[in-house]
Formats: sequence, structure tokens, C-alpha cells
Amino acid sequence: MKKLFSIWMVLFFLIAGLGFSQIPDTIEVEPFPEKSKKTTSQKELEGLWELSYIYDKFKPFDELFPDKKPTLYFDTVNKTAFGHTGCNIFSILTYLEGNGIDVLGFMGMTEKLCEGNGEDIFLTVLKSAHTFDIDEEGTLSFSCGNLEIMKMKKLEDDNNNPFEIPKIMAWIPVGF
Repeated sequence: MKKLFSIWMVLFFLIAGLGFSQIPDTIEVEPFPEKSKKTTSQKELEGLWELSYIYDKFKPFDELFPDKKPTLYFDTVNKTAFGHTGCNIFSILTYLEGNGIDVLGFMGMTEKLCEGNGEDIFLTVLKSAHTFDIDEEGTLSFSCGNLEIMKMKKLEDDNNNPFEIPKIMAWIPVGF
């Protein structure tokens, strides 16, 4: 009886082993097709931008900024941005690498009392942005992960730098 049981066990494991050997070690999965995005240069980021959309699930855009929309002026040479929150003027130090952006810290800000919480939401969303992209229509989009959190339109203005802060000029020795 024990011998018969052993034979059945060997047959069972042999058949099971043959069945499992047919399962491939790796499964080929087709990757998601990547969106065809043009690479945005930091030079395209340079200039004055006005907020046109901000991610907020509680209040509409027009209620957050009833009087004046926030603006940002990017100075890619100095890696800074200066702006208006719709209420106060501020300046930030940024880290730019490829299409990545991080707010490293605030360099200064006026302290005018503001109504509503549009300013706080704008600054919080700005600090949350980690990537940027400029689409074919010229809209600047900021994202945090896969979530688009803010959009801005470039302002065409003769006064390219509204804060009149000079850019640092790089000194390159002769002969290089």
C-alpha cells in the first residue's frame, strides 16, 4: 500500500512539474505609448507669465483671484522668479534642471493683508510643482507627479522684466 502511494505521489509531482514548466518565466507587457511632448528649454520659461488655472477643489478660479491674477517673471540666468500673488509681491530662488523645477525658498515678500485664501493656495501650489512644460499654444503647465496643478499664459509686454532686476552677466575669459 505504501509502495502504491509512493508511485502515485511521484506521478503527481511529475505531471505537476511538467505543467508548471510550460509557464513562461517572464511575461511581456506592452508599455503605455508615450505622449509626444516637445522638450521645453529653460530659455522658453524666461519672461512674464499670468495665472490662468490653478488646482483647487473647493473654490473656482475667479473666486480665488477676483481683483488681480497672480503673475510670475522667471529669470533663468539667476535661477530666480519674481511675482505677484494677486495681493503681495514675492521673490523665490528656484532649482531648474531640464523640465524639472523646485522652489528652494522665498527670498522676500511684502506683507499686505489679503482677503480670501487665493494667495496661500497659489504659493502652496507653486511650492508643490516639480515639473513644467510649455505646449504648442504657449501655455506653461506645472505638475506634481501626474497631476497638472497650475497653468500660466505668457504676457507679451514691452517691459520684459517688470521688476527691473538686472541679470547676472557671465564673465568668460578670452581664449576659451
